[in-house]
Order: sequence, then structure tokens, then C-alpha cells
Amino acid sequence: MSRAEDLFRRLSAGAEALDRLIADREPESLFLDFKCSPADGAGAQLASDDNKNLSKGISGFGNSAGGVLVWGVDCRRDRTTGAEVASHRPLLDADGFRTKIEGAISRATLAPHSGVQTLSIAASGGRPAGYVAVLVPQWLGGPLRATATHQYHLRAGSDFAIVPHDVLAGMFGRAPQPKVDVNYIGHPARHGSQPGHFTMAFGIVAVNLGAVMGDRPYVTLFYGDFDPNNFVVQCPRKDVTIRRGSLPSVSVIADVGVSIPPGGTEHLCDVVVSIPLDYRRAIVINAVLGVAGAAPQRFSLRADPEALLTAMDRAQAGPLNTLEILVPNQAG
Repeated sequence: MSRAEDLFRRLSAGAEALDRLIADREPESLFLDFKCSPADGAGAQLASDDNKNLSKGISGFGNSAGGVLVWGVDCRRDRTTGAEVASHRPLLDADGFRTKIEGAISRATLAPHSGVQTLSIAASGGRPAGYVAVLVPQWLGGPLRATATHQYHLRAGSDFAIVPHDVLAGMFGRAPQPKVDVNYIGHPARHGSQPGHFTMAFGIVAVNLGAVMGDRPYVTLFYGDFDPNNFVVQCPRKDVTIRRGSLPSVSVIADVGVSIPPGGTEHLCDVVVSIPLDYRRAIVINAVLGVAGAAPQRFSLRADPEALLTAMDRAQAGPLNTLEILVPNQAG
């Protein structure tokens, strides 16, 4: 998970999380930018200043390492101390402002950034007043030009700088990378597959969200102190290698020549976990998934003891989806 994605996830907790980010803004300034809207976002259309800030923000953060724009906070530098001072300026109608922002995203840059996400946050006094956060992930498809300024921007400190020509030329020559993410297939969890045990099963699918081919996809699963005889990894295809390490882990590595095209998927493996009926500990499976030459994705699946007991009772009436028990969590 990138720093920008982590900030956006934290903001989903509400206004208190925003207060903490305001207090801790300085170390986050490279990835976080506060904006206030003219008339606090009350206009029928998105204001010219808001359009310009959105356009520069998507270009600047997208051409850099990503970041989060937050509307509803007035941040300016104190002339006496030189320090930046932030104050709350909630939008009058956060949900309505979010709708206007979403309508402007596709025309904010050339090319359009398809990965932008939005979130409305209720003010401490409740809706409709509140804030709007916009997540801008790093864009891997080449430089983004802001349509409002007709310039290419980069995030530099707490500002969006115009990209110099030589830097821009290097960006156009930058080789795009595959970007791998994880998806899951939930198989039935049931009694009776192994005497005296409760069996869960799920599939792991690699998804290429990048702009180029992803070669030799792989996944490594760490199962801690779980009994290795009851942790079985199966592969639907033959051109992969399964390795059990000296540590409690299993790796699945595709052979040379196995690739995932942009937008494509690859079902790497199925995992079958059998636990004794008297098992009373949490299950945690940590994993790393990736392709050759690109940053990996980390994730985990977890089931608490209470969830396991509840699932065992429910499964007496028939199979249920394993992903209702082992809950996935993106770890970065």
C-alpha cells in the first residue's frame, strides 16, 4: 500500500482522522494537500478555482508518487512565523461537492487518470457539512498534463511545480511498469472433507493493473505456526513451481514465458486449510504477490477464534464461503 493510499484509508475513519492529519501535516506534505472552496462549495457548478486545483493536483500527484487532496481545510502560511496554519472550512454540502468533483475528474488531465477515487467525510456536527478527499495514485501510463494550466506538474514539497522540459523528456522516456494486485476466489468451507476437521479453501488471482506485460507472476504465503500438513497449496496450471521453504512458507512461481497482459488475470493457486474442530487460535496468513521487475503487493487473510467457532456452527447447515471467515486485508 502506497503512502497516499494509506492516508486515504485513514481518512475513511472520519473527521477525527482528518484532525490528526491536520496536526501532523508537515511530515505528510509531500502526499497531502488541503484546499478550501469559494463559498464553501455552495455553487451549482464546480468553481473555477476548484477546477484548477483538481487539475493541478491530479497532474502533480499522478506524475509523482501519488497523494491526497482534501477540500474543506484552509491552509496558509503565517507571515510572522513562516509556519503553515490550517483551519477547518467545511463544505456546506460534502456529498454534493463530491458529485461535482467526480464529474470533473475525467476532464482534469490529458490523458484522463482512471484511478482517482473520492470520499466524503461528515463534519463533527454531522451532514450535510463536511469534507471531500480525493485519492490520486501514481500514474504509470506517462506524464499527465493539467487541462486547467496546460502544463505538466510534479509534487515538490508542499507545492505543485511545473515540470522542466528536460525532466518532462525523461518522463516520456520512462518505461512503464506492470502493477500487480490481488483478487480472491472464495471456495466453500465445510465439515467432512477431512475427519475431525473443518476445511476452508480460497483461490489467489493476480491482476495486472499496469500498462505493460507482467512476467513470471508469483505468490509467497506465510502461515506461521500452523500445521504444514493441514496447509495445502494447489495450482490449476502445470507451468509453475511450488516450493516449501525452511520457514513456514509456500511459494508459487510461474515459469519463464508465463505473463499477464495489462488488464489480465492469472489464477495462481488454491489454498486449502484444515483445522481441528477443537482449534481455538486465530488464523493469520500473510502473503506477498508480484511479477518480475515490479513492486510486490502485500496482503493478509485473518480469522479470529470467535469467527471460526461461528463458522463451524453455521456450516452444520451447509457450506459457506471461505471469504466470509478468512477476511482479506491489503497490507501494502
